Formats: sequence, structure tokens, C-alpha cells
Amino acid sequence: MNIYLVRHGELDWEDNIKKCIGITDIDLSEEGIKQAESAGMFLKDKNISKIYTSNLKRCKKSAKIVSSILNIPYKIENELVEINMGIWENKSFEYIKKIYKKEYEDRGNNVSKFKIENGETFQECYERSNRIFKKLSEENYNDNIVIIAHSGVIKSIICFIENIPLDEILSIKLNYGHIIRISYNKKEYKIIQKISKFG
Repeated sequence: MNIYLVRHGELDWEDNIKKCIGITDIDLSEEGIKQAESAGMFLKDKNISKIYTSNLKRCKKSAKIVSSILNIPYKIENELVEINMGIWENKSFEYIKKIYKKEYEDRGNNVSKFKIENGETFQECYERSNRIFKKLSEENYNDNIVIIAHSGVIKSIICFIENIPLDEILSIKLNYGHIIRISYNKKEYKIIQKISKFG
């Protein structure tokens, strides 16, 4: 089977200030809509049977666009939600580095286990993400599926498949609208293709 991991499109940043966004529910920008359309057109001839998405609107809108192009309904899976950044949610990185200087440094030194107040560790995100990934893979074996999710979720799955230490997760590059094609044969998962540009 083929599993296509799709990162949602670009976000509609308020005042064009990039912030620490985990479970904060932000919509797609116009560019993000175009990226979702491009992903849908790329997937059109890939014999997709199912589409799964996170419950946050940036993924749901991406899924709705892909769904309309493929003419396949999408299903929401709550476990595909982005990592919870707790009290850092919706704060600019400039603000975080200034107000939470020590915590930000601690995070850099121990990415996988660091947990901000009311938040989630990357270890917890990794375990949750790969649990739902394996479940959907097994349930849909012999079919091709699309999973539309977030950077933290997709990078967690990449770490699992490529045996990358979780403390190196932030070094993985993943653009908005990026697609990762994974093959699964009941014995192993293998990343076959990475698509970041279309056309």
C-alpha cells in the first residue's frame, strides 16, 4: 500500500507574525488554499481510497479541498492533532525567547522530553502520532490512503520510519503542502518520495 502524508497549507498569520502554533486553531491563507489544491491535483491519479485529517481547521480545510478534487469523503481523527504547546500557544517566538529564556534553552537541550506548562512533550506527540499512523495503515492495508496532518505529527512519523533520534526532530525540513509517500508491505514502512513543489 501507499500512504501519503500531507502537511496542511500555509497559515493565515495575524499581522504576518509567525507564532508558536500547536493546537491553536488557525485557518489557511490564500497561498495555503493553493497549496492544498496542488496537493489534491498531485493525488488525483494515485488511486486513493480514504482521506484522514486532524480536527484543526487548517487541516480540515486542506482535507476538504483534497476531498473535493478526489471526490472522496474525509474522516477526522483527533489523534492527528498537532503537538500541544501549552502556555506558549499563539505567542511569538520573539516573546517566548524573551519571557521564557531558560525554558526555551532547556527545550533546545532536551527536545524529546521537554514539556512546557499545560503542554505536551515531543515524546508524547511521537507515541500518539505513530499509534494512529499504524492503526490507519493496518485498517486500510491493500488500499492507498491520504493522511493530512501537522508538522510535529508528520516529523514524528518520519523519525519512526527512518530511525531518526527524536531529539533531532526539529532538524527535519517540511514545507507547507509537503507530501511524503510511504510504502508499507506488512513488514516495513519505507519513505519512497518527498514532494515539496508541484508543476
